[in-house]
Amino acid sequence: MDQDFDRNEAHEDKACQFKPVECPFKGSGCQEKFLARNQEQHILNCTYKPTECMYCKLQIPVYLKQKHETEDCIKYPISCNYNCGTTSKLPRDEMVEHMRQCPKKPQECPFKIQGCEFMGTNAEVQEHIKNATDQHLQMITMYTANIDLQSLEIRRQLQNVVSDRDQSQHQLVIVRQEVEDVKADAEGIKQGVKDVKLKIVAQTERIILLERKFEELATKSAVDVQSRDINILKESLTSMTERVTQLERTGLSGGVGTLSQAVTQGGGGGAGLNQDVSRIQNNLLTQIQQHDRQIGIQDIRMAELDLRFQVLETASYDGVLMWKIRDYSRRKQEAITGRTLSLYSQPFYTHRFGYKMCARVYLNGDGMGKGTHLSLFFVIMKGEYDALLKWPFEQHVTLMLLDQDSGQRHLSDSFRPDPTSSSFKRPTTEMNIASGCPLFVSHAVLETRTYIVDDTLFIKVDVSTEGLVPP
Repeated sequence: MDQDFDRNEAHEDKACQFKPVECPFKGSGCQEKFLARNQEQHILNCTYKPTECMYCKLQIPVYLKQKHETEDCIKYPISCNYNCGTTSKLPRDEMVEHMRQCPKKPQECPFKIQGCEFMGTNAEVQEHIKNATDQHLQMITMYTANIDLQSLEIRRQLQNVVSDRDQSQHQLVIVRQEVEDVKADAEGIKQGVKDVKLKIVAQTERIILLERKFEELATKSAVDVQSRDINILKESLTSMTERVTQLERTGLSGGVGTLSQAVTQGGGGGAGLNQDVSRIQNNLLTQIQQHDRQIGIQDIRMAELDLRFQVLETASYDGVLMWKIRDYSRRKQEAITGRTLSLYSQPFYTHRFGYKMCARVYLNGDGMGKGTHLSLFFVIMKGEYDALLKWPFEQHVTLMLLDQDSGQRHLSDSFRPDPTSSSFKRPTTEMNIASGCPLFVSHAVLETRTYIVDDTLFIKVDVSTEGLVPP
């Protein structure tokens, strides 16, 4: 049995023609498997079988032979790309050197940098140079002129850089001065705070003094009352004494005893009088405090009424805002320094129970207009009757800068609200996002006697009330 098994293994390893085997050129890329009896036929036809290049003698797979010869073989003979016809086919590595020096190789005109686009053989280029002298001179002239222009532009840019540097230094000086001014303002504020504190102390002392005077006044009033009561009692006692004397004279001793008892009772009322004085003093102090509280409440109400009166006095209920802005120069400087970037107008309304609106202005510009223009915007505010109004806001809006000279050159811009914009939805906060014109008017146009007189300008906002029905 063991001998039969060994013979079978030897048969499979060496002699079996039906055993599957791999291609001997597997290392070159062949992945085929076949029976051992077909191996010779496969090797004869295998495309991965190495073969020798007849030009460079390298071993390459059969399937790469054509590509190797036409693209990679350095000894494969090729023709000149310039069709010079002076040489026969040369090996690829020699042809590379030939093409660098080929007399048929196209060359550029030496004046290409000046704009000449001519190309040809060396002889043609030389002939072109002889025949195109005038053209080349013209190109050189234009090229030189362009160089001069570029040089001038570079100089101008350098001057701008120097100017910008000087301006930046100037602005740096201004900023430093503004910092010093801010420091000075801060010191002034600190001193002002000290002064206010001193004033508060002085007012507190005055209040304490007044309280003392009230207390003294209350005490003096009580003493006066007490003195009057004592005088009345004295008069009563004198009267009673006289009556007693008269009765004694008449011999009515019983009556004298009664009157004497009354006088004694009247004379013993001093303790009760002191209690009355104390009670009167306490009542007087309580009344004074109540009056002080009522006066304070009335002062607060008067201040609120005064503020409401000022707002109502300037409020408009016909959809038209007339806004007077004083101290333009100072307010613009505050906008430039960032202290107060924008200003809000007083509110105005389309009608008594209508939309509440205001205007917002950036004297030094906002967004695209910053530093060069006045920017003007329209703002929808949260009103008391919004629940009764139609939303979104759809009324036509006109923004105007009024001409104070002839009255004929008002600047205006109008727009119809975008119903999809959140600026015209019903407000959920105190006011919506402003909408308007970042480039409403340039500073150069604005800062003339036409629109600014006595450092004051007028802005008008006109909201159409056509079609509005009061709720």
